[in-house]
Amino acid sequence: MNRIIFRADANSQIGLGHVMRCLALANMLGPSVDRYMAIIEPDPAVQSMLEQAGVRVIALTAATADTDLLTFLNEQDQVVLDGYSFDSAYQQTIKARVKRLYFIDDLVDGHQTADVIINHAGNVTPTDYTADPDTTFCLGPLYALLRPPFLNPEGFGPTPVDGPYFVSLGGADPANYSLTVVQAIRELDPKQAIRLVLGPLYAHRASIDTLQATLPNLTVLQNLDAGQMAAELRQCSLAITACSTIAYEVCAVNRPLIGILTADNQDRIARFLSDEKLALSVHFPQLLSRMDPSISLKTMLKLAIQSMQFTPEQIEKSLANQRRYFDGRSPDRFRALFH
Repeated sequence: MNRIIFRADANSQIGLGHVMRCLALANMLGPSVDRYMAIIEPDPAVQSMLEQAGVRVIALTAATADTDLLTFLNEQDQVVLDGYSFDSAYQQTIKARVKRLYFIDDLVDGHQTADVIINHAGNVTPTDYTADPDTTFCLGPLYALLRPPFLNPEGFGPTPVDGPYFVSLGGADPANYSLTVVQAIRELDPKQAIRLVLGPLYAHRASIDTLQATLPNLTVLQNLDAGQMAAELRQCSLAITACSTIAYEVCAVNRPLIGILTADNQDRIARFLSDEKLALSVHFPQLLSRMDPSISLKTMLKLAIQSMQFTPEQIEKSLANQRRYFDGRSPDRFRALFH
């Protein structure tokens, strides 16, 4: 291999998910290859996170991003795209310039021309896609895009009985589900310890600080690295997260999970977590509001947490299902693929 160039963006509107998936893959491939992230006007916290992981940042401007990226590429490069603006025509343009093109996908929409499609959502098959006939598919949790601290084939030990609740609703959380979840826990049990992890693009900190003044057992953390996140999950008795890669990280650490669909692109992972019983419950706020506006997400979360506390058999079944799908060997599969 020569160079691997990742192309993704992150901001307060689209969140951090695309960049985090690329960063997980960059970590799996390791420092033996030159890894670059081409990103439009990166937030300083995002740029620092990438650089600390050994990924060189190519800061693009919005007006000339496509041209600047094409100028940087050479025919020996391998390129990884992750984003919703990289349609078939864009893929074809990049593919013609480089050795191999990969596309990290979660929508299963439109025609794909990339050499390799990576989609770690469960219950997705090649027949769900419209793609070029020579496309290679890497699908499902065996290709989970997890950062190194979450990759431990030997396991992470039993769930602490009286551990805190871990809450993380994404890098941006524009709908401020973080506040709703913490309020639900407080109304159930004001003494319950909560570890709330906020992302670098979270814009509602004032609402959390106001709540924290009335909730002494709430600890607010922000901008944690992968090792710190894994350590938080290991000590928790329950995790409440978005149905994004963070939910897979919970499954990999093997902890009880309640999932919340916080963006439409999480739908396939959310339904996989629900259908295969990897999560104790999965909540679809927009669907809930259409079905019965009188029932709030807060109410449903309270019911889910209460039922979780009294059904140890349900918890053990969920944890067993998690172990079935996450074996900690994603890096081996990706290194073989890229080499």
